[in-house]
Amino acid sequence: MHRRKFLHLANTFFLSLSGLNALNAKDITIDFKGIKIGYLPITDHLLIIAKTFRNANFIPIKFASWSDLSEALRTKSIDGAFILTPLALKLASQKVKIKAILAAHRNGSALIVKKGLIQENNQPHIRSLKGLKIAIPSRFSTHYLLLADLLSQSNLTPNDIKLIDMSPPEMVSALKNKSIDGFIVAEPFGIAAQTNNIGDLFILSKDIIPNHICCLLTFHTEVLQNQKQAIMAITKDFLETALFIQKQPQKAADLSTKFLGQRPALIQNLLLQNDRVIYNNLAIKEEDITRTLLDMQKYKIENLHQNFEEFVDSNFIQNAFYESLENE
Repeated sequence: MHRRKFLHLANTFFLSLSGLNALNAKDITIDFKGIKIGYLPITDHLLIIAKTFRNANFIPIKFASWSDLSEALRTKSIDGAFILTPLALKLASQKVKIKAILAAHRNGSALIVKKGLIQENNQPHIRSLKGLKIAIPSRFSTHYLLLADLLSQSNLTPNDIKLIDMSPPEMVSALKNKSIDGFIVAEPFGIAAQTNNIGDLFILSKDIIPNHICCLLTFHTEVLQNQKQAIMAITKDFLETALFIQKQPQKAADLSTKFLGQRPALIQNLLLQNDRVIYNNLAIKEEDITRTLLDMQKYKIENLHQNFEEFVDSNFIQNAFYESLENE
């Protein structure tokens, strides 16, 4: 491995060096082809293009809604999923035995509002959101927490707006049809509304909480235990894909069409914008989970008590880093 590539890997992994356990390469019989990973057609889950880019050995299963994806994960219809952090924490609290192994991205969402709410050359005012119908993908979403945090900056709460749960792919058309006044959700739906002159950007999620996590890659614990080598290979494929997205956004956008169903030009435009969505620093840190749990409690979603070590398995991303170092 070239040193430059190694430095890119180090930046992507952002490793915590504590608790490293080497994987045992001889104790597993692997069925590479059978691992099913659920995702939504959003750029939060763009790492799914590893299936094509790396010919990765997993089966991507596309869902249109978070409720369908979470139910499939709960019932073990899929082995793992890219899933909202609050939703994953909720499932874990309900004794669904899952663990998160990496963050799918950082930043990556936007609050879009109807045309005319933001006057030309004026800064948007948070209090102008009061009374509006704002769509969110789920109460158990990072987007709800981001919106609540934004509203709190002007002494507002989610009770001051009309929240509507909605599947992400439906939001742009709902805004166009004026059945909602705005939405906060993962890209590319925000940039799609902007590009098609359907809505205006109120704020990017990175400007509410910089470098926030949103979706995590989770697997059932028995899959992590019984198919370690397979999960290790998938982890390395996803991390290599993260580097590819950063270094070659146009090619990544081309590959995304099969999985996201959007025009490559739209995805490329998104990926070229500074920190609008980023695919480095993918190791999950304890403060990421602590912040989510505290916000869930603060904004009255649920008061969960989840131990970090019981919820996050950092061994796969750590070992991927050290294997890359050894091969330099």
